[in-house]
Amino acid sequence: MANESNQPLSIRGSFIYKLFLYCVVTLCVIYAHRFLPAKVLQVFPAQDVHAYIYGDNNSQGVSMGSWVDFEKLIWQCDIEDDGQSHVCGFNITLTKTPDDKGIDLSAYEKVNLELDYQGQDKRLRFYTRNFVEGLSRSGELESAKFNNALLPTQFVNGTISIAFKEFFVAEWWISRYQVPREHMQPDFRNTLVFGIDLSYPTVPGKQIFHLKKLEFVGLWVSKEQWYLGILVFWMGVIFIGGGYHLWQLKRQYKAERARLDSLISQNTMLESETNHYKQLSMLDQLTGLLNRHGLTHYIDKKFSTEQSQQVALIIIDIDFFKKINDKYGHSGGDVILQNIAHLLRDNVRASDYAARWGGEEFLIVMPATSLVDAQAIAEKLRVQIETAHFEDMPDLRATISLGVGAIDGIEPFHMLFRRVDVALYQAKAQGRNRVITAEDA
Repeated sequence: MANESNQPLSIRGSFIYKLFLYCVVTLCVIYAHRFLPAKVLQVFPAQDVHAYIYGDNNSQGVSMGSWVDFEKLIWQCDIEDDGQSHVCGFNITLTKTPDDKGIDLSAYEKVNLELDYQGQDKRLRFYTRNFVEGLSRSGELESAKFNNALLPTQFVNGTISIAFKEFFVAEWWISRYQVPREHMQPDFRNTLVFGIDLSYPTVPGKQIFHLKKLEFVGLWVSKEQWYLGILVFWMGVIFIGGGYHLWQLKRQYKAERARLDSLISQNTMLESETNHYKQLSMLDQLTGLLNRHGLTHYIDKKFSTEQSQQVALIIIDIDFFKKINDKYGHSGGDVILQNIAHLLRDNVRASDYAARWGGEEFLIVMPATSLVDAQAIAEKLRVQIETAHFEDMPDLRATISLGVGAIDGIEPFHMLFRRVDVALYQAKAQGRNRVITAEDA
């Protein structure tokens, strides 16, 4: 008679079979997430749409932006060919009343559009303006955070999907409002408007836009929440099946996890402090501009001899700065330095880099800028400094001398610096308060 203990075990009752079954079910649940319905906020077409266009005026005093068909959201930008870049675009208000501080789009992942575009521009800019507590002012759209994404026009016709992770905060907004680091990343929690406009520099000619559809799309349940639910379920199963031994393992796990979190927290803190001090080491404390170390780091990184690109350089020196210090003291000299730094920030592009090179000398590095454009900017700065008035010292007048030069990427940057420095010397030798180009020196 056979021993009962030698009877074969049922395959379905084995631990391996159950484990396999649970794994299959778990994989199916994970895969099922992609079939969940999407969360959609449709902005257009919709009832009671508040859309606006804007644009610079042309030489006849007429706006370069105009509606073709308001109901269908068709508009045009007729950019005048006057050698300058102009602003022209469109936005659609997402708030219900002018006093609202925006709607929360943080639960969405992307924006879907259906757009027809006719024109010669290379890129279009898609943007949101977001209210930031403590930085933005109610009713002033210009103060709202400018999140934008740039798309080549070859990809914008038809249905477009732009992920929120493709957006970045505009440098000019960060510089203009002296934005703290915690607000330098895109934020969609208080979105006021969504807009489309021409990127810098604009292309002359007529450009026609037809927005057929605008919607924000996300998930009702994020992947993280979905996976967390699966993890919680498995933890429950393991806890019930494991009993006391699992409780011991879990306690050990918690201890190790706490130690790891502590190490991660310490590492993050050290990394943050390192980045903070690195940033401080690159800034001039008096003016807030880059210092010599900061600008040198940028030049070495962007303009090595292996990289061919056009760049212009302006070197600025305050005329008779020692006399100003002698007459008004170092506090008066500091006022001059701070005011010049302020003018530099207001007159350079977001892609330019302004720095205090040392003492009364400033530098502006302007990528992708011709000599003619750089000379025009230099002359504008010279006139603004010459006509500037200082409230605390009404009788104080200051002038600057400027050297300007540009290269097309073939000449090393240090050679450009040497030529522009010679041009600055010539400007001072010829009587100061003037702009001399390196080609004229």
